[in-house]
Amino acid sequence: MSYWNLEKRNCVQYRRHFLVDNSVFHVERCMSVMQSGTQMIKLKRGTKGLVRLFYLDEHRSRLRWRPSRKSEKAKILIDSIYKVTEGRQSEIFHRQAEGNFDPSCCFTIYHGNHMESLDLITSNPEEARTWITGL
Repeated sequence: MSYWNLEKRNCVQYRRHFLVDNSVFHVERCMSVMQSGTQMIKLKRGTKGLVRLFYLDEHRSRLRWRPSRKSEKAKILIDSIYKVTEGRQSEIFHRQAEGNFDPSCCFTIYHGNHMESLDLITSNPEEARTWITGL
């Protein structure tokens, strides 16, 4: 192996390591923003949607929102999240076809044993990306 190839390989390894560290930093930053909270629209069947403050609890183990009449139900265990999808892909988003929501501001969290969906709309694509990355 030539000296040039060895140098090139080391450079690639260094960059890969840097990207991993940068990715961890990015996720950490997202989680910090999530703990501060973000106002989003929570879509439900048959309603136009409700504005709620969503946040990650202090232990980073639950996603919570307020206000809620049933505070004990206004949470999702992070460990119960099955997947997060971007855009308007869920059944509820399809039923709300008349809504002019930017797909890059929409995402769905599937959670629990019965694959329940939590359909959310942020005010801008960056907020949606932060939550999708953090979750």
